[in-house]
Amino acid sequence: MRIGKNRRRPHPAYRLARLRGIGLETDLKPYLRTINEIKRYDFRRCSDARLAARAGEVKRAARAGEPGERLLPEVFALAAEAAARRLGMRPFDEQLLAGTVMGHGKLAELATGEGKTLAAVFPAALRALSGRGVHVMTANDYLAARDAAWMEPVYRALGLSAAAVAGGMSAARRRAAYAADVTYVTAKQAGFDFLRDSLAYDPAEIVHRELYFALVDEADFILIDEARVPLVLAAADDMDVDDPGVDPARCDEAARSLTPGADFVLDRAGRSLHLTVSGERRAGRLLGVGGMHRRRDRLAYAGVYVALLARHLLRRDVDYIVRRGRIELVDELTGRVARDRRWPDGIQAALEVKERLAVRPAGRIFGSITIRHFLNLYPRRAAMTATAAPAAREFNLFYGLDVVVVPTRLPVRRSDEPDAVFLTRAAKNAALLDEVERAHRAGRPILIGTRSVRESEELARDLRRRGLACRVLNAKNDRREAAVIARAGLPGAITISTNMAGRGTDIKLGGMSGSVRRRVTRAGGLYVIGTGRHESVRIDRQLRGRAGRQGDPGTSRFFVSLEDELFRRYGVAEFLPRKALMCARDDPHCAVADRRVNREIERAQSIIGHQNHLIRRTLRRYSLLVEEQRRAVQEARRPALLEEELPEVVARACAPELGRLRARLGDAAARRLGARIFLAVLDRFWADHLATVEELREGIALQRFGAREPLHEFIRLASERFAEGLARVAAECRAEARAALKTNDGGAGYGTVRAPSSTWTYALDDEPLPAFNLAGFAGGPAALVGAVMLLVKTVGAWAAARREKAAVRSW
Repeated sequence: MRIGKNRRRPHPAYRLARLRGIGLETDLKPYLRTINEIKRYDFRRCSDARLAARAGEVKRAARAGEPGERLLPEVFALAAEAAARRLGMRPFDEQLLAGTVMGHGKLAELATGEGKTLAAVFPAALRALSGRGVHVMTANDYLAARDAAWMEPVYRALGLSAAAVAGGMSAARRRAAYAADVTYVTAKQAGFDFLRDSLAYDPAEIVHRELYFALVDEADFILIDEARVPLVLAAADDMDVDDPGVDPARCDEAARSLTPGADFVLDRAGRSLHLTVSGERRAGRLLGVGGMHRRRDRLAYAGVYVALLARHLLRRDVDYIVRRGRIELVDELTGRVARDRRWPDGIQAALEVKERLAVRPAGRIFGSITIRHFLNLYPRRAAMTATAAPAAREFNLFYGLDVVVVPTRLPVRRSDEPDAVFLTRAAKNAALLDEVERAHRAGRPILIGTRSVRESEELARDLRRRGLACRVLNAKNDRREAAVIARAGLPGAITISTNMAGRGTDIKLGGMSGSVRRRVTRAGGLYVIGTGRHESVRIDRQLRGRAGRQGDPGTSRFFVSLEDELFRRYGVAEFLPRKALMCARDDPHCAVADRRVNREIERAQSIIGHQNHLIRRTLRRYSLLVEEQRRAVQEARRPALLEEELPEVVARACAPELGRLRARLGDAAARRLGARIFLAVLDRFWADHLATVEELREGIALQRFGAREPLHEFIRLASERFAEGLARVAAECRAEARAALKTNDGGAGYGTVRAPSSTWTYALDDEPLPAFNLAGFAGGPAALVGAVMLLVKTVGAWAAARREKAAVRSW
């Protein structure tokens, strides 16, 4: 079998990772045996009718309880034949291998351009045959709609249905899409619909059916990068009142009057600031408030702080754009507009004031869940992506997914050149422009990956000044993505893009023309140039992976300078060997010609990646308790919604009032009214509790000064608040029932809290661990202290994980 003979030996680092138990598999023999079993089924001579009949027999066996693992070879063989007939695409062995990996509930790392869309059909069809819903989660609505329409003929040939969910669809259309056997949807859309279902007042409002199997495409983006922000359902609430002490416009006016250095200290590298004592006094005089002993005064100071953040740290066309009169956040990891995402804690309003836009009300949060917790509600999960190995530990820890690296169909012919490192940004940009001009004259298509909208536009302006035409793809023109990418592989094409061009889009050399493709191939293929390194090595690998698709030739190279944000923020320059930089001191425009510099940059990325992993792990610990509380609330809510049954403690407390309601309205109407009262009170309690939890999290780090463990204190306080609030639910239900009895209609017209219509996610930059700088690892005594501190953090994180499990279990 070709895939078994020609696959490359696993990298030694992969073997070491497996020995360390971080969920990275390198032995493909079990999966190769399964592929041999798949190939024993030969349906090429079967008629379409016979193929459909056999698919129906397998479907009946699956719904009779036959385990999916036993049916896998035949189902995959049927799907492969259906794809060949309906789409003209006969799957390669590597696609079958990736499908087999996912069919066993694991994560397949399949390189860019290897056909993940078709590979996903096999495990999706296998699980859908059971009659339970399958959700294929994509990175955006465009990919969900495209993949559902593209692969639907294969599902139909197997007797299955497929549909897609997109933003803006009505509840009825969503319900119909989720009723399909296979539903393509973004993780955020599915999560928002789940939250809306959890606030329904009528079973007919629920759009989801029971969660069963989730297959996640672009898993590193969805399960790691997107998972850091919670999904939030919010709506205007009668309790929201305008407080003149926290008026965003007044706070912004006060912030503009403060002097940097004297009234506040700004650290752009660390992206933080704080008011000085004189700054606090001056802000107090400007706002007419005293000290911080009153809540209103504390909120006023907080308003000045967020106004300073908005003015000095959040950058237009980098962190956000202004479009159609609204602030739209730009995801730094993808370069795309982060739909319906806002900054919390008044930062969004401060930005709107800064940009002279109408300030939108924040609303009150009625439901929240992280994507991580939402995905773990599915009993079965699988995933795929092109860059999984660097995050294998995290996939295993957070989702129980082992990573299996699938070899490419053809040898990779891409040449990954060493970084071109310069001392200054000006020198880097000049060298980059020269390199683009040289490659353009050679007739090579060029893709330039930038870190921000602003950088992409500035680079395009510089290229046009040199007479080089280029196309720009960024968050401002994201709707043109497909059209821009379609031409990015033509001879001499220059495409400038943020990280948008790395998700779900293939750049085909020469477009659709075979002769043009041969011309581009002879020129060397696609040349991918990065204008700077990212914190995550996964993002860099995504960009490199745009070149060398399906055995094509290609080149990738990063141009970096010691003035780039990565170097400034983490002190990477101090981390580099001094002798290696000396050669460039005399001529700043000369690149640093020392391989040690490239190795040290990669090592710095590894340390930064580990630190970010610790941050995500810490955030997860704080969210575990809240997720357990959310599940407890839903367990109490579900019987009231579906069966109009009240918890025993509530039924006992409200017995007299419910008896009088039954006498007036009849038994059925009284049961319905009692259930609606309970649901409304429970939802108000949960909204109040979410606000309380957020306040606790904001100030919990101060517990360290009292020699207390912040996580333990958070669990203790959040548990106490939850128990106290839950104890008041029965009394509030009784008060609401009494109020209903006093109405003219005897309670028949009793209303409920309106289900929230607004949905968004939060843009979080939480760092529960102290900020760090790599300069501490460069050498001397500071290096020793830094190394010890990193070791302490690592060991402490492991110990805290064990303590966390014990604390949550005891609660």
